[in-house]
Amino acid sequence: MLNTFAGDPNLAKSFNEKFDDAMTHVVPPYTGAKIQDVVETVLSFLSVLDNNPSDLSMLCGIVTMSGEMRLAKTSGKIVSPVVTYDYVGVGDSSVLRYLGQLISGVQHYKPYRADQAFMLGTYLVLKAKTHVDGCGGDTDALILRPNCHVELRGGDTYRTEQSILRIESKIRVVAQCFFDKRISDENFDKVSAELVRVLKEEHLEIVRRMWA
Repeated sequence: MLNTFAGDPNLAKSFNEKFDDAMTHVVPPYTGAKIQDVVETVLSFLSVLDNNPSDLSMLCGIVTMSGEMRLAKTSGKIVSPVVTYDYVGVGDSSVLRYLGQLISGVQHYKPYRADQAFMLGTYLVLKAKTHVDGCGGDTDALILRPNCHVELRGGDTYRTEQSILRIESKIRVVAQCFFDKRISDENFDKVSAELVRVLKEEHLEIVRRMWA
């Protein structure tokens, strides 16, 4: 299991230590349900959450050797399943709620590959860092594979963020010109062509990284 948290780091450390100890008493074979039960049990003994449930919220990615995968979210002592996408944190989350609905709707048509989900996740975190007060710093990304292998994507997050920012800057220019009647057709064609050029370059780079 991998988890990311929002809240008290000391409480998160305490949870991890108690969770590791509790798992030593679980009889194999391990299942997603067993692991989630341990999460719920450990949380039930953290009495500080009775009066301060916002002190710890987690997203828990669970994978077993049989290939079972599940994502769970905790809020205080409550553990609930996550079907497509969720997040933990504090502050205004309206931008993430809105973007998450769009992304979840697309997923119903075709499941995401891990590389696609990584890029979308990086984009969502970038939007949080841009628009949510108190959210910032470097972004670390981990992909939990069905064989229980953990893939660190820390370096790729920065490159992906820069690609997104580059594309957004060109889209911003096109949008400004689109509503400006002073812009000639020739100049609008130029900024539109520049956007297309950057999109093609970034697309080729993303495909290259995905298949490297």
